[in-house]
Amino acid sequence: MINCSGRTSAFRAFALVVWHLRYDYLVMMIAVAVLLPTPEFDTAIATLSILGIGASVFIGFRNSNAYSRWWEARTLWGSVVINARSLNNGLSAVRNGSSSMDAILDRMRRRQVRHAWQLSAELRGIDPVPGVAELTPEDPESASATDLLNRQAKDVQALSSTGHIDPQARVMLMAANTGTVTAQSGLERIRNQPIPFLYRLFIRGLTWFFAIMAFARLDGGNHEWSDILVGFLLMATFITAERIGYLIEQPMRNSIFDLPLYRFCATITGDLLGASHPLAKPRDAANALVWM
Repeated sequence: MINCSGRTSAFRAFALVVWHLRYDYLVMMIAVAVLLPTPEFDTAIATLSILGIGASVFIGFRNSNAYSRWWEARTLWGSVVINARSLNNGLSAVRNGSSSMDAILDRMRRRQVRHAWQLSAELRGIDPVPGVAELTPEDPESASATDLLNRQAKDVQALSSTGHIDPQARVMLMAANTGTVTAQSGLERIRNQPIPFLYRLFIRGLTWFFAIMAFARLDGGNHEWSDILVGFLLMATFITAERIGYLIEQPMRNSIFDLPLYRFCATITGDLLGASHPLAKPRDAANALVWM
């Protein structure tokens, strides 16, 4: 994911969005070039107004749902952070000072950190960052996020069976683990269940149809530069709005509209393993507009 730091932030963030939508703008320019030599479409203003209202409603409804998905994913990642801290507090509370128990508690902390990094990689469909698998050499290198949580549960069971923790402490630790499982399942649901393709295709087609018809009406066959510019800006406004909705409906696609997953993971690493750990250092500045 591209990082954009703060001082040249506004221009660079705008440039990143334009670059991401470059092919859409290229198609718009081609459409304008094709439409300029054609005569004015015999389109009633009332019909065009109704079409514009319909396009606005559909784009607004779709973008609202897309933002709801983005915000839900942000909330679920907040739950991942909260449950990691709860687990860390619980492990500190049950510690009795024995070396055998300390080894398990240390492993569980390292595994919880590895889970966060592994989960972020799986959701983005990329390989984990270097050093993640080395966090828990006791676990298989190919262990998935779900496998790691199952191993956490087995360690809780081991603490209970050896008498290191009582039933109440077991319930407390498993509550944090179950909360992480719930958050992970919600994030996987958002990733695996996008907005239906035909629905997205309909809204995109409606947007382009209205944008082309609006440009043809504004140009009116006069080919005045002011009319051409206004028509092009109107096209760009509607098409950009539709594309932004498409980009934010999948908040873990590893794009400029992605959630700052690595920042969440770095926070968890610092909480459980200390701020000096290499994976606890953020990969972007505090005033960045685009976070990793």
